Amino acid sequence: MPRASAAVLRDPARPYTIEPVDVAAPENDEVLVRVVATGMCHTDLFGRGGLLGTAFLPAVLGHEGAGIVEQVGPSVAGIAPGDHVVLTFD
Repeated sequence: MPRASAAVLRDPARPYTIEPVDVAAPENDEVLVRVVATGMCHTDLFGRGGLLGTAFLPAVLGHEGAGIVEQVGPSVAGIAPGDHVVLTFD
């Protein structure tokens, strides 16, 4: 299982910490992206503000970034390993 570094929120009263995390292989309709640039959006601060509660913690938040596709799930079409992509939410 690949490893990555992530900004993890464990307690809304404390800062995010950069920690190693395991990343599972992509499932049927998923894409694994090696992120090379990312941002911390104002919505990522909702977790720190306690607006989301603590039931979801620990959490890796975020939805902005850019990177290179490493793997695709079996039903993914139109994207292939090596493609450069921009990440956002849908």
